[in-house]
Amino acid sequence: MNDKKVLVIGNVIFTGFVALFISWFFAEGALGESDTLTPEFFLVIPIWAFGVLLMWRFVSKDKLENASHFKIILSNSLLWLTIPLGLMFAFEFI
Repeated sequence: MNDKKVLVIGNVIFTGFVALFISWFFAEGALGESDTLTPEFFLVIPIWAFGVLLMWRFVSKDKLENASHFKIILSNSLLWLTIPLGLMFAFEFI
C-alpha cells in the first residue's frame, strides 16, 4: 500500500475514534456528573465528518500520488482541528 494512502486513511480512522471518544466523554457529563447526558457534544461528529468530506474531496481532486507530503500532512492537521472546532460549537449550545 502506498505510504501516502496509509497517512490519509490512518489519520481519518484515528481522528474518528478520537472524535467519538471525546464526544462520548463530554456527553456523559465528563467527570463526576454521570446522571446527566448532554447530547450537544455529539455535534463534534458531524463537524468531523465535514472535515472528512473535505479530505475526500482533496484526495479525489488531486491524485494522491501527485500530492506532496506537506499537503497531506497539512490536510491531516486540518482534520485534527475539526475536533476542537466541534467542541467550541457544542459549548456554545450549553
